[in-house]
Amino acid sequence: MSQQGPAEAQDGPFAEMLGIRPGESRNGVGTAFMTVADRHRQGAGVVQGGILVALADYAFFRACRSTLNEGEHAVTIELKLNFIAPARDGELTARSSIKSRGGRIIVGDMEITGEDGQLIATGIGTYMTVYDRRTSG
Repeated sequence: MSQQGPAEAQDGPFAEMLGIRPGESRNGVGTAFMTVADRHRQGAGVVQGGILVALADYAFFRACRSTLNEGEHAVTIELKLNFIAPARDGELTARSSIKSRGGRIIVGDMEITGEDGQLIATGIGTYMTVYDRRTSG
């Protein structure tokens, strides 16, 4: 399994654009964080659901990445998130853990909580390992 760099290392521009910060990525566990800002809220004053999905998926990606072998990458092929309570303010934490890794398929669960520990969303997803087939030149 590959070794991970510092937890603070950002994995790409999309998460950064949304204000999502990386956390843990080791031993099949991944975390990510986001401080709710006005730009995250929809018309009713709560965080837009797609942003919560992106936060959960990012934590899941970090969990998957910690299990990858040299040359492997992982991509989402399925994700289901149930919204339990509205997220309005404060710090959100997404946590994911790998439940099964067999061959190319990785299954994990995800959960988002508010800073008071309230469950905001919970879900399950599937990633598939792939190899980079791009060639240079």
